[in-house]
Amino acid sequence: MRKHLLLLIIFLFTTIATFAQVTSSSMTGTIKDEKGETLPGATVTATHVPSGTVYSAATNKDGLFNLPGMRVGGPYTVTVSFIGYAKSTLENITLKLGEPYIVNLRMSVTGVTLQTVNIVSSKKIVSAKSGATTNINRTAIQTLPTFNRSITDFTRISPQSNGGSSFGGRDARLNSVTVDGANLNNTFGTSSDLFPGGGAQPISIEAYDELSINNSPFDVRQSGFTGAGIYATTKSGTNTFHGSAYTYYKDQSFNGVHIGDNDISAAVAKSSTKTYGATLGGPIIKNKLFFFGNYEREVSTSPGINYSPTGGSGTGTIAATPVADLQKVHDYLLNNYGYEAGGFDNFPAFQPKNTKYLVKLDWNINTKNKLTVKYSYLKATSDVQVNSTSTPNNGAYTYTSNAVTNATTTRGTGGLPNGRYSNQSIAFENSNYGFLNVVKTGTAELNSSISSKLSNQLLFTFKNYDNPRTSKGGIFPSIDIFNGNGSNYITAGSDPYTKYNEVIDNTTSIYDNVTYYAGKHTITAGINYEYQRIGNAFLPGAAGSYIYNSLNDFLTNAQPIQFTYNYSLVPGVDQVFSANLKTGTLSIYAQDEFNVTNDFKLTYGLRAERTNVLENPIENPQITALQLPDANGNITTYNSGLYPKNRTYLSPRVGFRANLLEDNSLVLRGGVGIFTGKVPYVFLTNGPSNSAMYNFGAVATAAQLATIRFSPDPSVYKNLFPTAAGTAIQTSTVVLDRNFKFPQVFRANLAVEKNLGNGFTATFEGLYTKDINATRMRNANLKTPTGVTQEVDGVSRPRFIGTGTANAVGAADRSIYPALSSVIVLENTNIGHAIQLTAQLNKSFANGFNANLAYTFTDAKEAFSSAGSTAASVWATTANVGTTNDIESGYTGFYVPHRIVGSASYKFNYANHVSTSVGVYYQGSAGGSPFSYVVNGDINGDGNASSDLMYIPKAGSTVNFAQYTAGGVTYTVQQQQDAFEQFINNSPYLRSHRGQFAQRNASFLPWYNRVDANILQDFYITTKGGHKHTLELSAVMINVPNFISKYWGIQQQTVTTSPLTYTSIDANGVPTYNLRNIGGTLVSSPFQNATANTTWSLLIGAKYIF
Repeated sequence: MRKHLLLLIIFLFTTIATFAQVTSSSMTGTIKDEKGETLPGATVTATHVPSGTVYSAATNKDGLFNLPGMRVGGPYTVTVSFIGYAKSTLENITLKLGEPYIVNLRMSVTGVTLQTVNIVSSKKIVSAKSGATTNINRTAIQTLPTFNRSITDFTRISPQSNGGSSFGGRDARLNSVTVDGANLNNTFGTSSDLFPGGGAQPISIEAYDELSINNSPFDVRQSGFTGAGIYATTKSGTNTFHGSAYTYYKDQSFNGVHIGDNDISAAVAKSSTKTYGATLGGPIIKNKLFFFGNYEREVSTSPGINYSPTGGSGTGTIAATPVADLQKVHDYLLNNYGYEAGGFDNFPAFQPKNTKYLVKLDWNINTKNKLTVKYSYLKATSDVQVNSTSTPNNGAYTYTSNAVTNATTTRGTGGLPNGRYSNQSIAFENSNYGFLNVVKTGTAELNSSISSKLSNQLLFTFKNYDNPRTSKGGIFPSIDIFNGNGSNYITAGSDPYTKYNEVIDNTTSIYDNVTYYAGKHTITAGINYEYQRIGNAFLPGAAGSYIYNSLNDFLTNAQPIQFTYNYSLVPGVDQVFSANLKTGTLSIYAQDEFNVTNDFKLTYGLRAERTNVLENPIENPQITALQLPDANGNITTYNSGLYPKNRTYLSPRVGFRANLLEDNSLVLRGGVGIFTGKVPYVFLTNGPSNSAMYNFGAVATAAQLATIRFSPDPSVYKNLFPTAAGTAIQTSTVVLDRNFKFPQVFRANLAVEKNLGNGFTATFEGLYTKDINATRMRNANLKTPTGVTQEVDGVSRPRFIGTGTANAVGAADRSIYPALSSVIVLENTNIGHAIQLTAQLNKSFANGFNANLAYTFTDAKEAFSSAGSTAASVWATTANVGTTNDIESGYTGFYVPHRIVGSASYKFNYANHVSTSVGVYYQGSAGGSPFSYVVNGDINGDGNASSDLMYIPKAGSTVNFAQYTAGGVTYTVQQQQDAFEQFINNSPYLRSHRGQFAQRNASFLPWYNRVDANILQDFYITTKGGHKHTLELSAVMINVPNFISKYWGIQQQTVTTSPLTYTSIDANGVPTYNLRNIGGTLVSSPFQNATANTTWSLLIGAKYIF
């Protein structure tokens, strides 16, 4: 640490122009006389009118000036003075976040010039941005529809997004998000949420001032992403006291209940969300010290469990579980162990809640130094349904599947046949669990103007995130009970994954950036040190997990058919943080922004980042001893005690901007460069979490089960399992390739912008991304298949040869070490790319009307699916033709091939004290996310069901179907062939790809047009003192077309993405299939109308503003 600080001090002679973590704006330009000669020494002063904050600089020998570190927004008044020339004044200037405002002015020697302008210059200019950037200002935040009151309601405005928080077809976890410079990333990455907080917004939308989405900033100061950089600033106080008190409300009665002629009102469960809060900002010392604060509370009620047992209330879906059996289990647990399992019918609604606040101080210390300090806090709680089907530690077990014949079934990798809440099963209320999310962030920023040529930014930020699970009824072992006939039907006790499950995500950063102006060169450099600590305690089955073959077995205290237990191997520490990843990243960057001429600017620079892992995990010698193939098939070993190597990542970039016409109305801009990001840290922590060095996930053997009876204290059986670290291997583990690198991409951008006059601007933009170091998962324990599956049309695919009954593939047939289900190796690949082409039209009207419309074509592919929260699950669910180990380029799960997006807002005043604002958002694209057509079952024998891409036959009649009976209905071969042929014909994708394997994520739902709207109705008065008081009523509606007509705005959903169920394979490798039936009918159409969550919905609000 001392070495890094010394480097920082030594490095302070270097310089920077606009700041690395985008927290402010800037102003630049050239001052000339009437003849076009530059005026060195002219004084340029910009005053932020609301706060009185003053920024001042003198022009250099080339007439250039720079004002960095300015407040975002405005209005600003700019004055330019020079001896012998009349003072020039420019008014009503508004600055954008991270984008320099250009002031090019010619001064007059006679008369006084007073100009009131919205765009500085008599010429037609376009924006000063240099890359694919979208800015959302305060007016847009206030006016455009935000039903979820989330920042993602605005990131979707970017033409390069997928309509959410993914950009360029890349996982949202590869973005970087900062607010006032503070890292607010979902670093651990168990979900694709932009922020930590479990879905709650860490900062209220009422506190945001401006947002900027940067897809290709060729400025080397911006880093930390291979998706997009999302930057936000919060509001600040001014010289006038301003504030608001607001409330918003929605419930189930504000939802549409018709999808075409289908009335879904019976399926609409009770729900509500109430939000209330306040903002206040103003001066502490006028022109000197300002404050801003926000407080918000949100309480929601959402449907909890929509199931009831047989013989119960009859609400929701009726499960087969009888009330009498549930009562027996409830009473048995209460009478024998004093445990209250909770209710099993008429379940209460879930009630997520969150409270957040933000405080901010801005201090104009003097004209040369300005300090900003901000702190934000979020506490959110939520209720969650018990895990559906997973059982801890992937333990195998055998249960009775047919009570008449006493046939048994073995589940080789655990899991339950049915969901714990399903038409076959009911769980008790106290089996559900909750989350507690606490997010704290802070920022301290000092901007200093040292001289007319030198300025400095010092920035300190932190983020602390804690996310433990909570249990409703107290911790108790998890109990799953089968009905003796193939189905689990009762669950009691705690969720099996709740005890000792916690995530800690802390980040602390310090930046020092200096700006030096040398004529036409702005030499840029800076230094940043970031410390991150990711802690994950995850002991699945820590409370003990029991599975019983029948209710009678449980009530008579017979032996279970499965017992799993996860416990700490660290003496004296029960909740062990097996994953405790600590990294320090030192970044040094330098660039030159060279104004070659007044019409051409060239920027080139280099960023060097060195990420050091400060503490490696403990090695398990049992894992290191495994002899496994590398990616090239060469036998090697993998050390479980390693995180990624300490290495330096270089990111060179070059960008340019050229005015092609004298009036600046045509601009060509672009650049190329390398961007370095981070992998979701959850993948890195999978290794130590499953290394058996910190904790051990035990699965009882058949011999051990004979000695086990139910106990609320599972530790009584701890002596049956390993008690020393490094003496065993868990069935599934994760290791890193020795040369694993953090993600890097090469990115190129080229765009042309044309000011068409009358407020219209057209942009044509191309964006290309190529993976350099993408992340892939490979199961090194998987053998290479030696056989083939013979599909129809003479097509084949790789297959493991099974030696079991009916050619079944067992663990020994596919695994090098049959006792291990997987050894996942994190590796790199350069397979993956994205191309985006955008045409955009913007219109700004002087009367308050603004609109933009864009079309974007996207082609994005990757070698491996990035969605998922564990390396093993990502590997197992990546759809392929061959085994999941094969590298096959496929479309990403986040891309939208064709997307039209538009937004418009308009405000008009009337009747002296009334105004109406309308904001509209439109998106036209394929509905939902891309999907893959896969086979239901493990047709290649690699152990992964539903990851084998389906072959699309030239004719459905050639598929080898087998007659079957289900639910008392028999489906003949001919019926299945006819229905499958119809299914193919009803799918545009399948119809056009006959004779091929389906491609990963190449299928989409039909086109869907979405229109959301926001109406703000203001009633205001102005007091004699000039203070305005406003009552604002608002209504946000999503899916407006469905409100207008029940036949409009209808979104489709898939009926099934796996129509074929693999049933068997013969000795020649020819498979037999069944065609799925749903509700007693063979599937013949891939799509159907979606349900209630796609109808119109309304959010109403009221706000007092002063």
